[in-house]
Amino acid sequence: MNFRTGTFLTGAILAASALPALAQNAELCGGVGAQGLWVGGSPEASDISTSDTFIDQTGLMVPPGGETVSLFSVSSAGEYRIEANPNAGGDTVIDIRDEAGTIILTDDDSGGNFASRGDIALQPGTYCVSTRAFGGGAVVADLRVGRAEHEALTPGWGGGTADFAGVDPCLPNTPATPLGAGAIDAMLEGGVTATNSIAGTPYYRFSLSAPQALSIRAENLSADPYIYIYDGHGTLLAENDDFDGLNSRVDFTDPLPAGNYCIAMRSLSDDTQPVTVSVRGYNPAAAMQEMFATGEASPPIGGSYPITDLGVLQTSLVMDQVVGSDAVWFSFSVPAGGLVLIDAIEISDSDPVIRLFDGVGRMIDFNDDAGGSLNSQLTVQVNPGTYMLGVTQYSDDYSGVIRVALQRYVPAQ
Repeated sequence: MNFRTGTFLTGAILAASALPALAQNAELCGGVGAQGLWVGGSPEASDISTSDTFIDQTGLMVPPGGETVSLFSVSSAGEYRIEANPNAGGDTVIDIRDEAGTIILTDDDSGGNFASRGDIALQPGTYCVSTRAFGGGAVVADLRVGRAEHEALTPGWGGGTADFAGVDPCLPNTPATPLGAGAIDAMLEGGVTATNSIAGTPYYRFSLSAPQALSIRAENLSADPYIYIYDGHGTLLAENDDFDGLNSRVDFTDPLPAGNYCIAMRSLSDDTQPVTVSVRGYNPAAAMQEMFATGEASPPIGGSYPITDLGVLQTSLVMDQVVGSDAVWFSFSVPAGGLVLIDAIEISDSDPVIRLFDGVGRMIDFNDDAGGSLNSQLTVQVNPGTYMLGVTQYSDDYSGVIRVALQRYVPAQ
């Protein structure tokens, strides 16, 4: 099939366009599951709780700037392990989402050798694993989902999760810097913070006097912090790398019980840089606003978050936009199926990142650093409908002008 906007589109761009994955369930994992495939081939065969052994998906092809989505279920609460092992030269990142679409774990390199790994306690339910390439490139990887007693696909850090880079897991007798004096419940609205280097302060402790939903963060892009959250017995509860750029964050949307907790950290860059660690109460409405501002989720059309309506994309559109610390959102519609080519080009003081969502908030694709430059580009096959384009800076270090260009190619008659 040829495509045109007055001229024919080359086969190279057509080949770069990925066909949509077969939808599984439009509601699963906040819509992400619509793009996914069950790890066992069917919902019944993908229950890891009842599986005799681990379940593998081999040779997953992750396109540039895209991701693959794998679904599995858990019928019994327990300890589980999810791993992605890239082919030579690759670097994977995994995001694990619950049924509602909340990211409960993100991991880059905990499997060792650029592999991703999450050892996590899960409650009964359905989960989605998104596998992508670090930096937005392409990668081929093997995925393994299993219980803690199953054979691991990756070596892990030092042979086990969170036994990493010369820093031991946070056990009850591990020296740690206290956050707050006593229970911090009364301070959660404003948050409890501390700023130190990871080299000097790799552990923090805090306590709760009552169950609390929490957001725990570690912030400094130059340090690229990685955080691990333990309970008072030394059990790993969650971990995160690169939630917002190179900053880390774990949201406990279900209240953590009263008790003692520990935050352990390592740096994937410069461990002498100051990192600000904060523990604050989790506010669902505020969390959604932050996700809109970072580009992790698209705001609803007709809501309070500002969206610039570009109308119907007939052929092409070019505009310059100042982009600071918050994402700038555009909506546009296409009247017929075809291809849409989107470019975000640095004009001044910018490192663009772009994400494309459909009208109900399902992420279609994203890109950072296309063609060996700081510019971003997406080529997406679309159906008639409304789409949301989020444009962000790679980090708060940039606040300049980004040129956004959209071009629509339609099938030749």
